[in-house]
Amino acid sequence: MDSAGLGELAGQPSVALRALLAEALRRDRDVLVPAAVCAELARGRDRTAAVESVLARRPGADAPAVTVVDLDLDAAKQVGAILHALGAGSEDLVDASVVAVCAMSGGGMVVTGDPDDIGRLAQAVPMVRIVTRSPN
Repeated sequence: MDSAGLGELAGQPSVALRALLAEALRRDRDVLVPAAVCAELARGRDRTAAVESVLARRPGADAPAVTVVDLDLDAAKQVGAILHALGAGSEDLVDASVVAVCAMSGGGMVVTGDPDDIGRLAQAVPMVRIVTRSPN
């Protein structure tokens, strides 16, 4: 999940996002967020509190827990490889971390406000299936 998905989850999630989360729960799929996405959103007391509230939620009948994935050296190298493969710059660092976490988890769905950016970056890992969905 990128910052658009996590940001919406921290506010009033759309019907579409709630349905995606319910489907993840039914399929026993993890909802993962790279730590870099949290950094992108946690700006100021109110926004940081909203992000912390989402991350503190326990799995329920309608949604799984959201797990933050720390970027260790292996993940950082994967992010760098994605950026390098496409000649992308540091402005794509957070989106590349979303793609890397998805790829390192074996592929899956990325809830994103930037499907074009995620799709472009996902080309760097063609052996893994990554699809995008809007949180709206």
